[in-house]
Amino acid sequence: MKIELNENKVFLENKGLKKEIHPFWLRERIDGDKYIDQITQQRLFDPTELKNNIKIGITIGDANGIGPEIILKALSEEDGLRGIIPIIYSELDIIEFYLNHLGIKSDVNIIDDPVKAQYGRLNIFQLSNSNFKIDFGQQKKESGKVAFQSLSKASEHAVKNLIDGIVTAPIDKNTIQGDNFDFNGHTEYFTSITNNIQSLMLMAHDKLKVGIVTNHLSIDQVSKAITVGTILNKISLIDQSLKRDFQIKNPKIGLLGLNPHSGDGGLIGQQEVKIIQPAIDQAIEKGFNVLGPFPADGFFASGNYKEYDGILGMYHDQGLIPFKILSKNQGVNFTAGLPIIRTSPDHGTAYEIAGKNKASFISFQNAILLAKQIYLNRSKD
Repeated sequence: MKIELNENKVFLENKGLKKEIHPFWLRERIDGDKYIDQITQQRLFDPTELKNNIKIGITIGDANGIGPEIILKALSEEDGLRGIIPIIYSELDIIEFYLNHLGIKSDVNIIDDPVKAQYGRLNIFQLSNSNFKIDFGQQKKESGKVAFQSLSKASEHAVKNLIDGIVTAPIDKNTIQGDNFDFNGHTEYFTSITNNIQSLMLMAHDKLKVGIVTNHLSIDQVSKAITVGTILNKISLIDQSLKRDFQIKNPKIGLLGLNPHSGDGGLIGQQEVKIIQPAIDQAIEKGFNVLGPFPADGFFASGNYKEYDGILGMYHDQGLIPFKILSKNQGVNFTAGLPIIRTSPDHGTAYEIAGKNKASFISFQNAILLAKQIYLNRSKD
């Protein structure tokens, strides 16, 4: 067995087979003193020797849900985090509880400053201890307070550029509400703290990108929120994000209608005729490559969505239901249009399976990897 470090990548050679591995995996499974000389050990485990690693802040979310489980599962994966320095914002007791509960061994590094985070270690930015006790699957105000404390500190560091991106674990939108959090979700919160007027909820999986014009609104509010100006703004945001964050040079954007059959020429509602089509016409005049409005059901059922780099739905479920079906629970929620990078898995707290070691970490891992890729893409500016 042989271990070598080449251009900041770790390789394990065993019986003639050579494979790139991640230091998390190495630390858990190999006694370094036995296989690695002292200089190589220092290069493997000393972050000062590993250049260009991206610091990703991770919020703990609602600790009574599946958040801590999917975080620790994703971070313990052998191939998932190459080139990434993760920092979890959490009370240490919560992390230790879940590591023990899940039977995961990890090299924990407790820090009070992101600069102290180390590559190949489980970095924990220690929040003040509230003596919070895990109660699987239960909605409790105490878990909401911890979730907000984590979100607040990680967001502060992201805005100050102390970390390169932030990945948020699922929150309970009821228990997190308080004096400092009066929002319908993460998207609205990040839009506010970055002093942005608008942002875009953009769901991403492979080539499928679905944005939402009205975010988290009740159905009776949706039609009132759809204006020519709002649609034009969202078209601009998705166009800019596809170009900058996803490196698509001339993105083709498909716009969905609001009403059944996209209004049938005004027979089933007037929004397509009076608002959506005029917005498309103005967008085309401004140079955007946008088509529509399309009936949402046929657009996805026919496979027409495959012809577009980005799709804009009018309201939450219109876009997210087909997206989640097509992405098979592996998609990512990205808040486009912000000066910081924020991603999350495409699901919620899943209280019903909390503590049962059944939660899939794939969407969360994809959220980490997308944050990394967007950071690299933006670095090309």
